[in-house]
Amino acid sequence: MIPFLRNKNSGIRNKFQLISVHIPKTAGTSFRGILKEVYGEEAVIRLDIGLVNEKIRINEELYDKKKVSSKVRVAHGHFSPALLHKYFDISESTPFITWLRDPIERVISNYFYLQKRLREELEEEKRGLNILSKMQRSLMEYAAQEINQNRMSKFLAGMELEDFAFVGIQDHFSEDLQRIAKLLDWEETQELKHNITGRKKEGVSDEERAQIARYNQADVELYQKALERRDRYHG
Repeated sequence: MIPFLRNKNSGIRNKFQLISVHIPKTAGTSFRGILKEVYGEEAVIRLDIGLVNEKIRINEELYDKKKVSSKVRVAHGHFSPALLHKYFDISESTPFITWLRDPIERVISNYFYLQKRLREELEEEKRGLNILSKMQRSLMEYAAQEINQNRMSKFLAGMELEDFAFVGIQDHFSEDLQRIAKLLDWEETQELKHNITGRKKEGVSDEERAQIARYNQADVELYQKALERRDRYHG
């Protein structure tokens, strides 16, 4: 139990009291909404640090190096712990949490999400264009690129699983949400809607899934360790 996380009169200024690493396509957007419900809208910021360019954004705006508001208690977003420690003064006692997902399903979901976003941005149907069809990569071309491989492991660089106060599994979102609520002494919260179906994408063959697994062997091993850790907690 970590009750101090709910102490609004801690007196700590500009100090994160909870760090939530959001790996893409692991229900992080829904979880950010839950964090805001628990801690308050102004207490939670979206913090993103590019893994390659290391650009820092807070609430989707470039960080201007000013102090973070004293009202902020929780940082949630796309960053690795290593980069966070590089640019911010993080107390050793600050708990880190994250969510993982079956790595094969995560890659497939990320691909189709990006494909959808690109189609929306181009608005091809409205404008009578066919740019997307010309430039679009296939799922396997996307998966073959090193930058798209082992993303979970890359985001968690700088920490071991055992260093995290909580590692949730998106495939068990509802159950694990109750587990973190108990761990962090949250009051009862309503689970928000999230785009988790748990179903395999149609049109992706077993052979393609096996190849994606080979491309993401580090993530496959990481995910298996997370499942084993989860079993120990539930055992």
